[in-house]
Amino acid sequence: MPPSPVSLLSQRLPEDQERRLDHAEATAREELVETHAQLATDLVSILSPRMAFDDAIERYLGSMNLDGEDAEAVGTRAVALMSEEEIREDIEREPHRGWGFDWRYATPRGAIRFIKRHRKRSAEEHLWLELAAARAEERLVDVHAKYAMRFVEILDEHEVEPPRAIEAYVERLKLPEIRARLVYQHVLAGLAETLLPRLHDNDDEEDDEDGERTPA
Repeated sequence: MPPSPVSLLSQRLPEDQERRLDHAEATAREELVETHAQLATDLVSILSPRMAFDDAIERYLGSMNLDGEDAEAVGTRAVALMSEEEIREDIEREPHRGWGFDWRYATPRGAIRFIKRHRKRSAEEHLWLELAAARAEERLVDVHAKYAMRFVEILDEHEVEPPRAIEAYVERLKLPEIRARLVYQHVLAGLAETLLPRLHDNDDEEDDEDGERTPA
């Protein structure tokens, strides 16, 4: 199968530009791990009354579809961000977390009450995870947009148009389709403020002999 246009583009780049792209990519990956880790520890603080910090981090990794080396890097960094005091408090909180099926629920009515509480608890946690994931996506798009813009600036020296530069970034970082579209739109929308030509009022300008518009 022939290489994609973006791959061909990378092969034609001067060595210094390729190195700058490599540096931008590496820096982006580092910041993404840090961002994920910070968001994971935020979720730990929210879920701490209900689950241990390692379980909460696993919930975050699952909600963001992180696995393999990415999940390991984020999980390790998230634990590193926690202080010894926070870890100690988490361990001390463990005996008081949750609630089991004790004697208060040992009747038909109590069993129904137990099931309802369990469902409510699960629904709350599901909502919190949905909200945390939505917030995380916003933060991740911002990080990706910043480094995609660096690709645009670097490749502009090689006369590569912004859309192709963003595609090169998306390909290198292997972004999921939805996130890639958001990053693509975010960067282009920012560039539109400076790159789009300004439209002028017809009353203020008129065409000259060459078809160009000049002030009336």
